[in-house]
Amino acid sequence: MKTTLDNYGFAISDGYVQVYNVDPKNGEFISESEEFLNQGVGLPAYSYLDKPLPEKQGFVVCRQGDDWIYQEDHREALVYSTETGEQVTITEPGALPDNLTPSQPQTPFDKWNGSAWVMDLDAKQKAETDKVTADKQRLELQAKEMIATLSDAIELELALPGDDLKLLAWRKYRVLLNQLDMKNAQDIEWPALPDC
Repeated sequence: MKTTLDNYGFAISDGYVQVYNVDPKNGEFISESEEFLNQGVGLPAYSYLDKPLPEKQGFVVCRQGDDWIYQEDHREALVYSTETGEQVTITEPGALPDNLTPSQPQTPFDKWNGSAWVMDLDAKQKAETDKVTADKQRLELQAKEMIATLSDAIELELALPGDDLKLLAWRKYRVLLNQLDMKNAQDIEWPALPDC
C-alpha cells in the first residue's frame, strides 16, 4: 500500500513510498529504495521523492538544494599535481582543481609552466651532479677502507702474498678518483675498480 506526503513532508497514512538516496558527504545519487513510512513520519535523511536526472558520461548526478544537477566526475581519470608531478587520486565529484592536470609529466624533472610540462634542465643537471658526487664518495670510502686494511697487514707483517700489489692498485685507483672532473656529470669516465 502506497502513501503520500502532506505539505509539511509527513506521511498522511501508513504505507510505502519510492525514494532516491544520496551520499550525505557530497549529495551524489547512490540508490533508490522503497521505504515504509508510518503516518506522521517524514522521509529518511538524505532521501528525496523526485527522480534524479538520467546518467551522463563523465558526470554524476548530485542533489543541490531542491534540484538534481550534473557534476563532473574525474574519479576514474589519471590526473597529476602541477606542483609535484605526482599522480593524484580524485575522491570526490566536481571540476578538477587548478593544480591538477590530466597531462602526465614525462620525466622527474618536468615542471608545469601553466599549460604544459617542460623539463627543468637545471634540476636535471643538479640531480645528475648529486648522483655522481654520491657515487664518487662511496667509491672513495671503499678505496680508503681497502688501503687501510692492506696497509695494516703490511705494517704488521701479516700481509698475504700479493698484498703489496693490491695496495698499490687501490692507491692508484684512489688517485684516479680524485682526479675526475666532476663539472660535467654525464661525461665522467670512472676508473676501473682494482681486480684484487
